[in-house]
Amino acid sequence: MVIRKAVIEDASSIRELIRQLGYEIKASDVEKNITIYNEVKGHVLIAEENSNIIGFVSGAFIPLFHSNELMFRITALCVDQNSRSQGVGKHLINAIEEKCKDNNCFYLEVTSGAHRKEDAHLFYEKLSYKAYEGKRFRKTLEW
Repeated sequence: MVIRKAVIEDASSIRELIRQLGYEIKASDVEKNITIYNEVKGHVLIAEENSNIIGFVSGAFIPLFHSNELMFRITALCVDQNSRSQGVGKHLINAIEEKCKDNNCFYLEVTSGAHRKEDAHLFYEKLSYKAYEGKRFRKTLEW
């Protein structure tokens, strides 16, 4: 398995992975997101095996305003349904953690939907992630 930086040509494969999670997105929007992440201290990394994309992770560095530290926020992680429980997700997370180390970043944050208790939550806990005791607030803006 190879972990590499995503390129525009990966958009349709990433889209198919996102669809496995139950989300619809146009390939052109995935292309746009790859470009944006590559321009703003973000990362989109691909797990590839035998020239097939079997997973990806995306996220970006966020400077903490109240301190001189960086946090990395994972915005998406998906492993192909036929490649799960084979270490792919762990390799992707390890690659992101290396990016954090290279940038002197000590905090890594991820949000996982409440409905993913049996799979994603256990995955993160096995990798030493702890549930944050705070509450997350979000407001949908309508323009």
